Amino acid sequence: MKKIAYLSSSVFADCDLPLLHELQERADVTYILQVSEKTKCRTLIDIKEIKRHGGVFPATDYPDLQSLSKYIDLSKVYVLNMSGSHDFSLGNLWASIRLLFFLMRHRFDVIQLTWPLRYGMFILYLLHRRMVLTMHDPLPHSNEDTMLNRLHRNMAIRLVPHFILLNHGQLKDFISIYNVKASRVHESRLSIYTHLLDTKPQMPQSSGYVLFIGRIGEYKGIDYLCEAMHTIRMSRPDEKLVVAGSGKMYFDAEPYINEGLLELHNRYLSDAELAGFITNALFVVCPYIDATQSGVIMSAFALGKPVIATATGGLPEMVEDGRHGLIVPPKDSQALAEAIEKLLSDRQLLSQMRENIMADYHQGKFSWHDIADQYASVYSAI
Repeated sequence: MKKIAYLSSSVFADCDLPLLHELQERADVTYILQVSEKTKCRTLIDIKEIKRHGGVFPATDYPDLQSLSKYIDLSKVYVLNMSGSHDFSLGNLWASIRLLFFLMRHRFDVIQLTWPLRYGMFILYLLHRRMVLTMHDPLPHSNEDTMLNRLHRNMAIRLVPHFILLNHGQLKDFISIYNVKASRVHESRLSIYTHLLDTKPQMPQSSGYVLFIGRIGEYKGIDYLCEAMHTIRMSRPDEKLVVAGSGKMYFDAEPYINEGLLELHNRYLSDAELAGFITNALFVVCPYIDATQSGVIMSAFALGKPVIATATGGLPEMVEDGRHGLIVPPKDSQALAEAIEKLLSDRQLLSQMRENIMADYHQGKFSWHDIADQYASVYSAI
C-alpha cells in the first residue's frame, strides 16, 4: 500500500474531506492541512487560534478540528501552521522547511498538492519527482491572471510530473497552452459537498425563489441573470431572485432591488446559511462568464437542487443538460430567461431532475467512491 501525503488548504476542505474519506480505504493517506491567520476559518475548518510559531503539528493540538473525525482518521491529520503575518515572512519559510523534513522523514511515495506552491514553499519542489498536482483551475479566471500567479503556475508545470484536471473540456487547452505531455495529465472530477447533508439549515424568511449563491465577482455574470429575471417578471410578477454571498457588487443593482425583483444578502455565509438558502430555493443559477469547476453546483446537488449553468469551462460536464439542469450560452440574458421560464413552468421536470441528481451524484458514476478510484489509479501508476 502506497503512502500518500495529501497537502491542501482549508479553502478546499469541502471537497477534500469526502475524497479523503474514500481514499483512506484504498491507501495510507496522511492529510496535511495548511492554515494561517487568514485561512483558519474556511468551509469546514473553524480554528479559533493558530499557534504563534510555524511548523507541522498533529491535529490533536487543535481541539477545534475534532469535528473532522466524522470524515477522516484524525491520527492521520497534521496541520501546517503558517504563523507569519505575510506570505514572504521568515516564519512561513521556517514552516515550509519543517514540512520538507516531515515529508522526507516519513518517506511518502506520493505527495498530492491541490494548488501550485507559492513563495517560500518552493523549497518543497526538492521532492518534485513524487508530486501530483490537482489543477482546480487549469486555466486561470480572468480576474486572477496576474504576473505573480503565472510565475507560481509556470514553476509548478515545469517541475511537477503529474497533474489531475477536474474537467475534460479544458484538457486540450491546458496541454496546448502549457506544452504539457498528455501522458502527464490525468482526468477526474468533483462530486457533492457531503458535509451539507449533515448541516442543520438556517432557513431564510423567503422560499420558492431563483437562487444565485457564492462569491460575487464580475466573471460570475450576475448582471445577465438580473436582466433575465427582469424579463421573467413581465409575465410572472411574483417571481424573485435571491443573490447571497460575499464580494463587491460590480454593477448597479439598486433598480432591481427597488423593483422587488432582487433580494440581496451581500456577506459571507456560514454553512448553515448556505444550506438554508439552497433548501428554500426552487433551483440554482450559475450564469458564469468563465469558469473551471463549480463548488456551488456541488453544493446545490448535495441538497438535490437542479442548476442552470452556462456553457463555459467544465460546467456542462457537471450539469448534464436536461438531466441535472439546463445549459445556456454565457452572456446571454435572453437564453437565461428562457431556461428559467422552462423550469418555473414545469415542476414535474424539476422533480425528475432532482431524482437524477440523487441517482448520479449521491450513489452512481459521479460519486466520491468512483472519484477515489480514479485518484488511486493515478497513484498506483507513479
